[in-house]
Amino acid sequence: MKEIYDNTHFKISHNTEEIDFTIDTLPSYEPFNAPFAILTAWNPNNQPLSLEENTARNKQLFEKLLEYGHPFDEALGYLDDHSEVSYCIYEITFEEAIELAKAEEQYAIFYRSATHVGYYECETGVAITERALEK
Repeated sequence: MKEIYDNTHFKISHNTEEIDFTIDTLPSYEPFNAPFAILTAWNPNNQPLSLEENTARNKQLFEKLLEYGHPFDEALGYLDDHSEVSYCIYEITFEEAIELAKAEEQYAIFYRSATHVGYYECETGVAITERALEK
């Protein structure tokens, strides 16, 4: 599982720019130099759903994010031929991101804190894979 997360890419549409990165190629400029989370509502509990079901779940997550008030961008998490539509949520605490992901029945989230970046299990908050950020 760690290898999958280490190799997963994210493509984020921010303003007019498309940014593509992995855990090891994280951009160091705004807004990526401050805490943010990437999460989705796709495939709850790692159980594949139809495109229609996943799209409906992500639409509900989109509505929640509008209510939350945190700025966010659409994102795409992908590896090889698998992809999941996601959201990159800025100015969100780790605890808020974990709670939101739990509500969406997700196994893990991508989170960048002030000191680390990694993938974290939603149930425990424990790192699946993590890197210290250079100061």
